[in-house]
Amino acid sequence: MRKVQIIPSVAEIFTLSVIFISIFNAILRGNAEELSQISEIFALCGEGISLKALAEFLIVSVVTALVKYLWFSDRFFKNMLMPLRITFMLMSIFLIAGVACVVFHWFPWDMWQAWAGFIFSFLISTLLSFTIMMAESAIESRKYSLALTQYQDSNSSNGEEGDKNESRD
Repeated sequence: MRKVQIIPSVAEIFTLSVIFISIFNAILRGNAEELSQISEIFALCGEGISLKALAEFLIVSVVTALVKYLWFSDRFFKNMLMPLRITFMLMSIFLIAGVACVVFHWFPWDMWQAWAGFIFSFLISTLLSFTIMMAESAIESRKYSLALTQYQDSNSSNGEEGDKNESRD
């Protein structure tokens, strides 16, 4: 899997978060008044995302990128299989998102519908992320396998020529 770079990862996570919330905001615009009373994310009554919410998403994006870097760093988890790394990374991100929901008051503790919606949307995005990451990993693994086979083939043919030259002497 490609090496995780923190700044581009933060930008990617933040951008996707803002796009996702903007789409969600547009879909639920008819309930904007009600949602603004429930969640800090919708404080502008469907007219956009507040600077406060954007700053919170940026904080979560930075923490998420650092966690992603940690899980894909060979320094810490060199011998861990990729599916396990991805699984533990996604579980860590779920924990980060859950803590952010509470700390930033994105929705009330006692509103099970909001938590159910959060869990549902997170599970959907997690399944998509997991599928994409596993596909990337499989493609990269195939590339390395092909490169190794080509290398071995080129070395074995060079080795045979070396044997022929030795037998002439």
